[in-house]
Order: sequence, then C-alpha cells, then structure tokens
Amino acid sequence: MPRWRFVEHINTSTAAAASVEDVAECTARADAQVWAVLQGVMAQRRSASAALDYVTALASAAKANCWSLAESAGHEGQYRMQGLLGSYRWDWKRLRDRLPALAVAWIPDEPQEDLVGPGIAIDETAQLKKGDATACVAPQHAGCTGTVENCVTTVFSAYVTANGQAWADFDVYLPKRWAQDLPRRRAAGIPDDLSFSTKPQLAMDQLDRLVAAGLPVRWAAFDEVYGRSEQLRKKTAKAGLAYVAIIPCDYQVTLPSGTTIRADEATAQAVFERRSCGNGSKGPRYSDWAMTATAIEGQYLLIRRLISRPDSYTFYLCWAPRGRRATMTYFITIAGRRWPVEETFKTGKDVLGWDQTQVRTWHGTCRHTALTALAQLRALAMRNAATASITLPAVNQHPPDTTSTVTGDDQVSDADLVIPLGDAPVPVRGGQPCPLAITPIKLTIAETVRLANLAARYTTGLVTRARLAFALRWSLRRRRHQATARWHHYSARLTAVTGAG
Repeated sequence: MPRWRFVEHINTSTAAAASVEDVAECTARADAQVWAVLQGVMAQRRSASAALDYVTALASAAKANCWSLAESAGHEGQYRMQGLLGSYRWDWKRLRDRLPALAVAWIPDEPQEDLVGPGIAIDETAQLKKGDATACVAPQHAGCTGTVENCVTTVFSAYVTANGQAWADFDVYLPKRWAQDLPRRRAAGIPDDLSFSTKPQLAMDQLDRLVAAGLPVRWAAFDEVYGRSEQLRKKTAKAGLAYVAIIPCDYQVTLPSGTTIRADEATAQAVFERRSCGNGSKGPRYSDWAMTATAIEGQYLLIRRLISRPDSYTFYLCWAPRGRRATMTYFITIAGRRWPVEETFKTGKDVLGWDQTQVRTWHGTCRHTALTALAQLRALAMRNAATASITLPAVNQHPPDTTSTVTGDDQVSDADLVIPLGDAPVPVRGGQPCPLAITPIKLTIAETVRLANLAARYTTGLVTRARLAFALRWSLRRRRHQATARWHHYSARLTAVTGAG
C-alpha cells in the first residue's frame, strides 16, 4: 500500500462559517483520499473507479441497490455496480483492514480534554430480509426491532472518541444452520473454510485485529450479548483496555467478602448518585448510578437506575488496569460512550442505506458493508474538515470524473425527452422466447410519481435538459427490465400449467 499523509490534526476552534466552495473543497480532498485507499485495495482502475462512485453515491436520497446507485453516480446501466459487488476481483478484507487507520486519521481526539480517551464500542445490528436465499439469513433476534426477525446479523466495532464515531471493523454472523448446510453455503458463496463462531468470538477476533493494527484505544464497551462473555472480558483486560460490559440481571457476581450474588441483588444496599453519562441530542443523559467492588482486583459492579422508571436497572461489570483512575465517573463516562455505536447504525441505515442492499452472496454482502464503512468515514472526514477539526491534504491525484456519461444540453434532442406510454407484450405460451428489444412496461404508479417529481424539478430549472434526458433513459431502462421480468414470470407460470410449447 503506498504511503501518503492522511491528515494533520489541528487544535484551532471550529470555524464559525463555511461557504459552499469550502464544502466542495473538503469533499474533493476527502474523495482524493478515498481514491488513494481504493487504488491500494483494487488492482484494476475500473474496479477502484466503480468503488469510488459507489461510496460517493451512498446517501439517503438513493437506495443502496445497484440500480439506484448507478443512476446516482451517472452510469449508463447498472452493470459496473453489480460487477463491483460480484464479478470484479478484489478482496473486501483488505479494505476492512484500512478502516482503523482512516478512523484515527479522520476522527480527532483531544486527550487533554477527554477523561477516558478513544475506545471501541462493540455491538450488532440486523438487515431485515424476505426469503431464505441471502447468505446467513435466518430467524434470529434483531436488536433494531427487539423481536425475532428473518435477518442477517453483522457484528461491528466502532471507533469512538469525544468528536465522533464510525465503524472500524465488522464480521457477518454465520448461524449454525448455515454452517452445517454445505450445499446452501456454496450456493451463497460462503467460503468452505469459514467455520461457525459465536458473536463474542467474532468480537474477540475484531479486538485482536484492531489491537494489532495499532488502534490507539484505551477502553472497550459491550452490550449484554458480549458482556456476559468472561473470555471476551479477559482478552480485553489482557490487551490493557478498561472495559464496561452490560450483564444480565441474574449474572452471578462474587463480592470481596466471597459471597456470590445475582447482580440485581446488589440494588438493595446500593447508594445511588445522580450523574450524567454524557450529552445526547436532547441534552445531558442523567440517571441514578451506584458502584460496588467485586472479588476481582480492579473490577466493579456498576448499576444504572432510570429516573423515569425507578424499577428499571442496567448492570455493568467494569474493570480498569492499574494506574488508571477507576472512579465511578470514569466508568459512567465509558458507559455513555457505548451508545455512539447505535449512532453508527443509524447513520449506516438512515443516511447511507446500508440495510437496503439487495445482494445475496456472502462476498457481495461483505463488500457492500466494507464500502458503506468507508462512506461513513468519508462523511466524517468531510464534516471534520469543514469544521476545521482536521486538515486534509491538498489534492495531488484527482479521482476519475464520475459524471462523464451525462451529455451536454446541446446534445439532447426532443426525441430524447419522449416518454413511451404503451405496454409491453406478454407470452401466449410457456417457453416462448422473450423479444430482445422488448418495449417498456406500462407506467407504474411508482414510476409515474418519479416522473412527476422529475418534471417539476425540470420546469423550475432545478434539473438541466441533459440531466432530464439521463433520468428518462434510466426510467426507460427500469421499465424494460420490468417488462423482461414479467415476460419470464408469465412464461414460467404458463409452462407449469400447460407445459412448454
């Protein structure tokens, strides 16, 4: 991987204002950095170019499927985006390995002003799915809904500082039913050498990778699924990291006296203090907190009681290495830093559309997640550069032009702006070949609304004639694709009922 200067941290105060030109400059600098990363991961320029388009197209205005992203990126067709997630030869693990360095470079930390410093928050989230063809999909608990859903679960490690958070590592969880079904695994492209691992084991693998990568973290925070794992807690402590781990209410805790109690039994003698674990979007997050020592040196049981619901408790096992000030304030602050991993899920889904992907293969899912993680870091780089928290290097190597497929207004004729209103044919018998140049399907309600919005933007001058022609080509492309799909569905149904031919 070529060496380049990612970023130079500066300590100046946040800029009071920025122009659109300033934002454009920050975006260009961030994209140049992303382009350099992708070139180091992908041997072929066309793969890196498609990946840059993919990363920059991920946004709340575009669904994270190859068709929408290709249109947003200015491509004439969906095939480059599909190739990026499918047939193009590149290793998503190499991109995942670049995430920690980018996180450190683009998410600044100010140790003089931060009590706990940077850390890792580990948690999981789900992509809800229909059907059973997508790799690793299975009925399992989905934290985003709180119920059992048909979903794909991914375990994430977020790098968290007082100035921001982003995904630094991830693993897709392989359910046992998939691990034991070799034909199904191979159909979904799951590598033969990938064995079943529990979620805490995946968290430990990520912890090993992040520590080996030199991520300058001082603590780790876990949800209950991971907090109950003694092996994970010991590995965290061995790495020299303090931890704050949520545990279930019935978890057995040994006190310094040698007595073993359930965690919730400690509430009877607890002395609570009202403290804030940090500021949220609506202000300080106050709760009642209590802490007591356990039989393990440096380890404590931390208890949180909600002010609005005094009968609702959360229990944490906390530990800090020698030389660290293991105060209740210290552990409460770390407990509050676990929540930002939920913010990364919100950003990944609501802003970048991570959960909207339609890929079904193992490598396609992992590639999409790695690219979404890079997009999340890119957004932070742009924000932090625009607010003067960091300074991105000047652009030395310009990324390829991603809008070259959109022609100028003078090259658009009136015929390019015509919208066909007819309907496509359907087969009359099973097995009948689909016409190569099938006409588009009749306008659907969804397409009609899309065209109406496009027309409104064009008539008010928000869309150029060339961009209008480009959007209409995509409309025609979608309708022809729908016509082809309908033809094959009709043919299959007719074949099943009457037989081919």
